[in-house]
Amino acid sequence: MSTWTTPERPEPPINPVDERSALDDRLDFQRTTLLQKCGGLTPEQLATRSVPPSTLSLLGLVRHLSGVEAWFHEYDDQPDHLYFWDYQPGSTNRSDVVDITRAADDLASYQASVARSRTAVAGLSLDAVSPGEDYTLRWIYLHMIEEYARHNGHADFLRERIDGATGE
Repeated sequence: MSTWTTPERPEPPINPVDERSALDDRLDFQRTTLLQKCGGLTPEQLATRSVPPSTLSLLGLVRHLSGVEAWFHEYDDQPDHLYFWDYQPGSTNRSDVVDITRAADDLASYQASVARSRTAVAGLSLDAVSPGEDYTLRWIYLHMIEEYARHNGHADFLRERIDGATGE
């Protein structure tokens, strides 16, 4: 893989049809923003650390958010898939461990995790409680939008450090 592609990012509607559409649209906007921050970069650039001693990198953020998507996976009653841990099954290394030779795998894992999230909650009420938890699906959506927004702010600084690019 030479560089990651930059996806198109449509603006969420100003007047959404309903609450669920508003949450879906805003979360997808945040997801796409993350991938835009990574677009056009090589695996080496994606693994560039922010400022020592931090181990934060764009590739690490993608790996982390692959795992954060698991909030939605709880609803599908399928076995865990630790997208965000190490590249070996059963490993519990943190998502800040990156391997530039596996950047394409990390992107594929992220995309699979997002796809699983969408499927897991499709058609569920926002009042549906997460299995084994006290969180409603509505709360999880709001938490995920917050999580992505926070990390997209980190991604802004990382991208600017790499090549000077800034933006939304």
